[in-house]
Amino acid sequence: MAARAVPPGSIVVDGVLNEAAWTESPGTDGFIQQTPDPGLPAVGATTVWVAHDEAALYVAARLDDPDPDLIRADERHRDAELSRSDAFAVLVDTYHDHQNGFLFETNPLGAQVDAIITREGAFINRAWDGLWDVAARRTPTGWAVEFRLPFDTLSFHPTAGATWGIQFRRTIPHLRETSFWNPLTPEQTLNELSRAGHLEGVAVGAGRRRLAVTPYVKGAYGAGSTGPARWDVDHDAGADLRYGITPDLALDLTVNTDFAETEADRLQVKLNRFPLFFPERRAFFLEGRGEYEFGLSGQLQPFFSRRIGLDAAGRPVPLWGGGKVTGKVGRYGVGLLTMQSRADDAPAERFGVVRLTRDLGVRSQIGVIGTRREEVGGTAFHTVGADAAYNPTPQLTTDGFWLRTDGPDDVRPGYAAFAQAQYRDPFWRIKLNHLRTDERFNPRLGFVRQTDLDETVAYVDVRPRPASGPVLEVGAKTELTYQTDTTGTMLYRSQYQRVLANFRSGDTILLSYDPQVERLQDPFDLRPGLTIPAGDYRYHHWNAYVASATSRPVSGLVSVLWGGFYGGRKTSLNVQCTIAPAGTLSLGGAIDVEWVRVPQGDFTARIISGDARWALTNRLVLNALVQHDDERGALAANLRVAWEYRSGSYVHLIANPTSDLQGSAAAYLVKVTWLWESGAAGHARGTTRGEGE
Repeated sequence: MAARAVPPGSIVVDGVLNEAAWTESPGTDGFIQQTPDPGLPAVGATTVWVAHDEAALYVAARLDDPDPDLIRADERHRDAELSRSDAFAVLVDTYHDHQNGFLFETNPLGAQVDAIITREGAFINRAWDGLWDVAARRTPTGWAVEFRLPFDTLSFHPTAGATWGIQFRRTIPHLRETSFWNPLTPEQTLNELSRAGHLEGVAVGAGRRRLAVTPYVKGAYGAGSTGPARWDVDHDAGADLRYGITPDLALDLTVNTDFAETEADRLQVKLNRFPLFFPERRAFFLEGRGEYEFGLSGQLQPFFSRRIGLDAAGRPVPLWGGGKVTGKVGRYGVGLLTMQSRADDAPAERFGVVRLTRDLGVRSQIGVIGTRREEVGGTAFHTVGADAAYNPTPQLTTDGFWLRTDGPDDVRPGYAAFAQAQYRDPFWRIKLNHLRTDERFNPRLGFVRQTDLDETVAYVDVRPRPASGPVLEVGAKTELTYQTDTTGTMLYRSQYQRVLANFRSGDTILLSYDPQVERLQDPFDLRPGLTIPAGDYRYHHWNAYVASATSRPVSGLVSVLWGGFYGGRKTSLNVQCTIAPAGTLSLGGAIDVEWVRVPQGDFTARIISGDARWALTNRLVLNALVQHDDERGALAANLRVAWEYRSGSYVHLIANPTSDLQGSAAAYLVKVTWLWESGAAGHARGTTRGEGE
C-alpha cells in the first residue's frame, strides 16, 4: 500500500474520518482471519488509510461490525491489555529490516498501548511509552480510529520515498475473531515483522535533533513502629535528558536518578535452591532496552539492568546518574550505557555496557556485548560475548551465543555457551537446544540461574485443528530435559507430557504428567531449619489447568499441581480471577498456596494478593496492589495515583504501608515530572480521545 502525502495541519485527530486523505481514496481492505477460521475473509469489515506530512505518519481505520451493539471497551489506561475490548493495532517496521519495529494499539475508548519489538518478537518492551496521538469513536456501523505517529517518536533511516514494513491487526471479542491485513497462520504472531506488508512512499527527511528534558521534584515521608517516633522527611530533585543525535540514534542522560513511581514487584514463593528472577520495571532502563538484549531472559543474561540501583534484597541504592546512546547506524544496532551509584550504605560502583549488532539480510543478525562492574577505586569484573541468529526460512530459526567472565587476577575466567534450532508451522512445533555454563561463570552485571551445568532440551508439539465443533485447536507435546554438571554427572531429567484443548470460546484446558529424576550433590536449606539432604530423588508431577477467555467480564484460571517432592509430597494451587464490574474499573485477586510435606518437616506457603485499577480518564488512573505472605507474616500495599496533567508530564501520589513480624512502617511520596521538548510548540502531542470524553 502507499502512504499519501498531505499538507501539514490537514488532518485533525478526532476519530471522525472526514478529511480528504480518507474520503478521496478507497483505502485498503481485505483482512483475513487468523482465528477462528484461518484463511477466510474477516467477518468484521475493516478499511485502512495511511498518510503522512512532514512531521508524522497518520493511520485511519473504519471498523465495521455485523452487530455494532456488541462492540466492547472497558479498558482505557495506558498499556492496558485490551483483552476485553475491541481493538485495532498498527505495527511499523521503520528500518524495513524485518526484525525491529513499533507497535501501537487502541480501542473505542482511545486507550494507548505501545511497545518496541526487537528481533521479530524475541524481545518485546511493553513498558515503553512513546509520545503519539490517537482518537476513536463509535459509528452507526461500528467504530473508527485515527492515529498520529510523530516521526520524532519513530526511529528511522532518513530516505525520500522510503519503503517501510507495516501490519494491521483487528480483534473482535464477541466474534472471537482476530484478523490481519497481511494474513498470518495460527502459529504466527503480530510481532513477526518479516511477515508484514509494505508501505511505499514514506517521504521522511533528516528531521530535527529534538531535545527533551524531564526534571522532577519529590517529597517522601515515612515512619516505622520500630524506629524513632517521628516522621522521616526526604526531599529530592533530578532530571532526565534525551537528545536525538540522528532520527535513529538517541542520547539519554540522567542526574540523581529516581524510580519512586515504579510498580511494585509481585511476591513469589521460593521452593528450590536457585535465585528468584524479578523483571525490570524502571523506565530509564526500559527505554531502548531491545538494543541491549542478549541471552535467555530469566535464565542467563550477561546484562540484567536490575543489578544497577538495587541491592540483592531489592532495596534501592542511590544513583548519581549516567547516560546511554541507543539506536541504529545503518545496519548496525548500538547500545552504550554507563551509570554510577552513590557511596551511602554501600561502596560506590560504576557500571558499563557496550552492545553492537549487525543485521544480515532478513531475520538474521550477529552481535557482541561487553559489560564492566567495578567499585570506585577498587576491583573490576568483566563479561564479553558474541551471539548470532540465522533464520533461513520463516519456519526454521537458529541462534546461539558464547560468553566469558573474568575479574581480578585471583578470579579465574568462566564460560557459557548456547545453541538452539526451532521449526514451526501450523501443525508442528519442534525445538532442540543446549546450554553450558561452567562453575566459574559469574556475570556480575547479569543474571544466571544455575552454573556448572550442561542442559539439553528437546520437544515436539503437534497442533491439529478440527474442521468444526467447539474445539479450535488440540495440542500434544512431549518434552525432554536432561541436565548434567560439566563433568558429565547426571543432575536432573524430566519427561514432560502435555495435552491441551483451546476452545473457540477462548477457554483452555491443559493436563500434564511429568516424571522427574533429580540428583542433589549438596544439601540446601528449603526453609530455615529445614534442610534437604544430598541424594537421588524420583518423583512424578501431575498438573490440571483451566483458564477462561480473558475477554469475559469475569475471567480467571485455576491450576493444581501435585506429586512427589524430595522424598515427600507437594501440592500447588494457583487461582487467579479478574472482574470488570462496570465502566473502566477492574478488580483482580490471586492465591498461590504450596503444601509441602517432606521427611525433614512440613510447611505451608501462601501468598494472597488483590489489585484494583480504575481509569477515571485516559490520563488519570488509580492503582492498588495488596499482598500478604502468610509464611513471613508480611503485609504490603502499593497504592498509586498517576495523573498525566500534560503530555508526558505526570503527578504521582504513592503510599506504601507495610507490616511484618518485626513491626510496621509506612512511606508516602509525591513526585512531579515536567516534560519540555524543543520545537514542540504548535504540535498536538499525546492526545487521546475516546467515547465519553
